Amino acid sequence: MASGANTSVYRALFQTRGYNPATGLRARGGQSPMTEQYRRELGLSPNDNGDRGVVPEDERRAVARLIERGLSRPLQATDYDTSWALRLSNANGTPAYPRLLGPLLDRQREDGSWGGQIHHGHDRLLTTLAVVIAISGLADPRAEESRDAGVLYLRRHSEDLDPETDRTIGFELIFPALLEEAAEIGLDLPLAAPRHLEREREAKLNLLPKDGILTSHTTALFSLEAFRPNLDVEEAAGLLLDNGSMANSPSATACLLGQIPDWRDRLPRSAAYLDALLAPPASGLPAAHPCDVFVRAWTLYYMQHGGLFEANRDLLEPYLEHLWGSVWPKGVGFASTSGFVDSDDTAMTMLVLHRAGYEVDGSLLLAFEEDRWFSVHKHESNPSVSANLHILEASPVIPEKDRGRVREKILAHLFAIRRGGAYWRDKWHASVYYPTTRALAILSRYERSRLEPTVEWLLANQRSDGSWGEHMPTTEETSLVLLSLLQYHRTARPVPKEPMRRAAAYLLAADGPTDRGFPELWIGKSLYAPIFVIEAVRLSALTLYKDTFGEA
Repeated sequence: MASGANTSVYRALFQTRGYNPATGLRARGGQSPMTEQYRRELGLSPNDNGDRGVVPEDERRAVARLIERGLSRPLQATDYDTSWALRLSNANGTPAYPRLLGPLLDRQREDGSWGGQIHHGHDRLLTTLAVVIAISGLADPRAEESRDAGVLYLRRHSEDLDPETDRTIGFELIFPALLEEAAEIGLDLPLAAPRHLEREREAKLNLLPKDGILTSHTTALFSLEAFRPNLDVEEAAGLLLDNGSMANSPSATACLLGQIPDWRDRLPRSAAYLDALLAPPASGLPAAHPCDVFVRAWTLYYMQHGGLFEANRDLLEPYLEHLWGSVWPKGVGFASTSGFVDSDDTAMTMLVLHRAGYEVDGSLLLAFEEDRWFSVHKHESNPSVSANLHILEASPVIPEKDRGRVREKILAHLFAIRRGGAYWRDKWHASVYYPTTRALAILSRYERSRLEPTVEWLLANQRSDGSWGEHMPTTEETSLVLLSLLQYHRTARPVPKEPMRRAAAYLLAADGPTDRGFPELWIGKSLYAPIFVIEAVRLSALTLYKDTFGEA
């Protein structure tokens, strides 16, 4: 098992309010309001510092309701991860999770595919292939019919892999492995990994440790299913985390258990991990679990930007304490249960804590510095726009002697890769609006005049119903654009009110996910939707709109 247990005990014994033994840092005035500097940066009113008098009751209820329901199921289930749980059998050969089959078949589209609500070639092909393999061989007429429809989809859409589209995590490793498995079980799929994918696979393998992925904890463990044919089960089991998961990935965990006939007896923690995630009313597995740092950091970040943070700090204080206790000596990862760190979660956590009055060590971010940009983690194939933006936003916590160099490097990189002189794309999100809105909010503090084309591009691409959405109208994208335009309106120059009014009206009418959930726009091994974060940015955008124009 992983050695995280000692660290957990250490924190439990020595963590005191405002002090983190892992870093040796202490919070400075844990209840202090935001400084005037940050209120100006975020475009907040002088009274958005916790001293607004009586906080509107509807705002308090909305924040409390979001917190109450948000952390129980922070991510929607994905068909890809669920397919790996569906493969599992009990020792007597019966399905371990038989009730997953019906809902999974219900989610098949008319064209025979599975996957996210938007059409993303990598997501649809990978997810459909994974589900087809999982249901092949089941003695169920409906499953056989769905399998045949899925096979037909794969045949018809084998050319959907655009090399210019950001691929899902580990796709260049997982997809070829699934193609080989499909051939082994006799599926008639005239598919072959495209040449560009073969090159990417070789390049990725060359980045991994030469002595193999099972010799230490590497990010490749998150995509363990890519190495299933040659997996040393005993070595892999030795790298399980204390919570029973393989790198906090439900699908990687299920993949490992599928190689062990008596998995419930041999790996009871892993069995309990999946059982908890699949307990009713859940109808599938999420893309990652836990992701406690990610959902808290992004939620607090948006609440700070929306002016919700200080007035509701008493409700949000446990989130701050949780983040504070999750900082490792080398940074922060998306979950507090492992030592995997990345620059994006580190930057967002440092930024949120710093704005809340905590003393943080921004020099941790320098470990991710490359020649022309900042990487997200080791063994990375290409940089992330949003991660570099968040590091730039967190640059005030970086040592002063390094701050200027960091800012110049990131600014040069980001403007060099801007598309059409107006917008950005990011490896972690399938929508152009996520990185572009973050860029508008962050870069305008440094290069305001160069962001005018971005403002005009955003306004020009609003849909007739008041929403934004690259593939379809969505609550998430509309909230992101509205929030960024409001901040630009308050800090840079006036933006026409009418587009923002129409966006707010759309968000008020769209009070939650559809029957299929929120459209999945975040890029993991498949597309996924962080429900908690989406609802937080919606609430923040509407709150800032009301504060700006006195209406909602």
